[in-house]
Amino acid sequence: MTHHSSHFLTRMRLPEVAAFSRLLRNALLTFFLVGTVALFSYGVYGWQREERDAHDNLLTFSGFLASASRAFFDELGNGLAPLGELLDRPELYDSPETLRPYLATFQNRHPQVRAVAVFAPDGEMLLNTAVKPGDSTPDFRLDPPYIRQLLADMASPAPYTVGPPEFGKAIKRWRFTVRHVVRDRDGKPKLLVQAAVPLEKEGTFLHQLPVPSTSYVGLLRADGYQQARFPVTDANATYGRLSPGPVARIIKANPDITGGHFSGSSPWVTGENQRIGAFTKLPGMDLYAYVSVPASYVTARWWRHNAPIFISFLAFFGIFVVIAHRVTKRERSHSNELIEQAQRDALTGLPNRGCLNGILEANIAIARAGKTPFTILFLDLDRFKGINDALGHATGDGLLIKVAQRIQPLLRHGDVLGRFGGDEFLLVLPDSHETGAILITHRILDAFSIPFEINGRALRITPSIGIAIYPEHGDDLETLLKHADTAMYESKRLGRNAYTVYTEQMGLRVRERLDLENELRDALQREAFRLVYQPIVDMQSGRIVAVEALVRWVMPDGQLRAPAAFIQAAEDSGLIIQLGQWVLRTACLQLKQWVSSGLDLRVAVNLSTHQFQDLHLLEKVTAALRETGLEAARLELEITESAAMLNPEESLKILEKLSALGVRIAIDDFGTGYSSLSYLKRIPANTIKIDKTFVDGLGQKQDATIVRAVIALARALEKETIAEGIETEEQFDIIKAMGCDSAQGYWVSRPIEADAMFSVLSQNTQLVAVSKSNPGETITWIHAHGKSAE
Repeated sequence: MTHHSSHFLTRMRLPEVAAFSRLLRNALLTFFLVGTVALFSYGVYGWQREERDAHDNLLTFSGFLASASRAFFDELGNGLAPLGELLDRPELYDSPETLRPYLATFQNRHPQVRAVAVFAPDGEMLLNTAVKPGDSTPDFRLDPPYIRQLLADMASPAPYTVGPPEFGKAIKRWRFTVRHVVRDRDGKPKLLVQAAVPLEKEGTFLHQLPVPSTSYVGLLRADGYQQARFPVTDANATYGRLSPGPVARIIKANPDITGGHFSGSSPWVTGENQRIGAFTKLPGMDLYAYVSVPASYVTARWWRHNAPIFISFLAFFGIFVVIAHRVTKRERSHSNELIEQAQRDALTGLPNRGCLNGILEANIAIARAGKTPFTILFLDLDRFKGINDALGHATGDGLLIKVAQRIQPLLRHGDVLGRFGGDEFLLVLPDSHETGAILITHRILDAFSIPFEINGRALRITPSIGIAIYPEHGDDLETLLKHADTAMYESKRLGRNAYTVYTEQMGLRVRERLDLENELRDALQREAFRLVYQPIVDMQSGRIVAVEALVRWVMPDGQLRAPAAFIQAAEDSGLIIQLGQWVLRTACLQLKQWVSSGLDLRVAVNLSTHQFQDLHLLEKVTAALRETGLEAARLELEITESAAMLNPEESLKILEKLSALGVRIAIDDFGTGYSSLSYLKRIPANTIKIDKTFVDGLGQKQDATIVRAVIALARALEKETIAEGIETEEQFDIIKAMGCDSAQGYWVSRPIEADAMFSVLSQNTQLVAVSKSNPGETITWIHAHGKSAE
């Protein structure tokens, strides 16, 4: 209540006050009843939505698992064929140990394989990597069930067979086999090569798949036996017997089924017994991939998404109760409140700028008298303006409140957090040295790693923090604030989501940054920029299917400045919007000229985070296409995964509108952001670009597994894949073998200028010698005839 309303109630007679109180109590009861009904209805709707989303996500997971598993079997089974050809020689029977290195090399290339064996047509084991040289090999001809399955696989016309799980006599653990038969010209078996894949946590390929931690995943045979499962607590109780679970029952009742959902319990599940899940049949195989999560998964998601609403309702109800109680007490003094309000930020309730100035002056006086230091932290929210413009001021205000609420519990008693203005906050840490300030700074950065839930939206935002210490970095209010602000901008320059302690050199860098921004403005007016183009090739044919347009700044001496030297300054100053529009229009105009000359390709243009958040992005893209006359399908816009995930729901709307124009969408730097499968399946992207960091790490088992999984996921979602940053022939060959569609990178070609690019395109020849008869020949031609622009 205001001060005037308090006096108004004081002047009211007691009966009037009582009547007013009854009116408020009735309004409170009505609000509670109506709110309860509305909350119940919303809760039921929310439950149905969470249940539907959970089923969709599980079906996507099972489809991804089916695609990844089939890709694993194909890679292993087809890889046995060349091994069999190497082993088809007389030494196999005369001195088989001489051929052991071929088996060892194959096993090293496929770390999931525990043992490789070779059998004669009658079932005699000739060689096994699990048996040491000189030791006798097991005679499986004395094992009727084993030899029956072996001879059946010998007779199979399939390129390879995947056998049921068995307890391996050689490797002494449960495993299944992948077998390939080498035949003579009449089709008779000459030998059989077998790879044994163990069914244990440290070896099974299922353990490498990116699935939720509470998931149970596996492969079930059409006959009801488990093929593989993760996790497994007792292999003897899992394999070699019919599965009692719901998936086996559904498949038995519906032999032709290819996928669906299930719920129920299995005796082998530990922890929560009731589960929900989905299954998908592997293409061309009598195997079903399944994934399940606890039934409480839906409940947990529902509560996580709806708890703020219920808590808010109770909070509002509590507020009304407090108001009613205050009215019955008739009158309260508001003088202290008015004074407090004058010192507080109206939105967050934190000390405002005027109050902070007073607190800083008091701390300076205390520190000066006691000759003790204190620290201030200047905190600015990265890319807050984009969120505020795209989602509205109400969402921006809600985010500022949440930020204040998250930082406050991290502070010590006596520390002060205030809102300095806009999206800027100031922390005053009395009696604090640099070490203590950095400790609190780390806590704040860690706290921002969790998304902020605002009106049902999960928003990710990061802070840039500048630190200044009294008296080392200033002994007056103005100097301290200026230096903390300078350090904050240094954090932004270094990539945001970081902190920086002020140093004298920063002042020089601030001036240099201002000079660079002025030079950029002048360069934009003079159009002192040039586009270079990097080819994107089809990995099967080696031909150019697209080019990526990359901007360079032409300096007065004719040298080209790379984007790393100026893009961040363009982003920080907002000039990236004007520069990005020039790049888009110039790239469209250049491609239109090439297409008019009879060339068939598309052009890829990067959209920065600021461009993607531009409210007029759709009109600008439409205008560029209209003015240049370029077909929309020939333009591909690349958006980084992190930019799309700043606000996933709004990003989806923008991407759907761009896709409706006919423009292609590519997700750049895939795998480095926070996107989920449920988001990825909805995004109207045509292409997924595999980030260079994963390409560089192909020699590492984990990175190779991630690349293989991304390619399988893209194939399951019917999206193309481009591997970027390929710098060696070995990387090209490995990713090509994994099934990637296209490639770009310095090994294929460095970025080259438009005239040289036209010369390359006009040759209508392979850019990559995919036959390897003369590897790198065309690459050398480009580097000799086309001026590269790195």
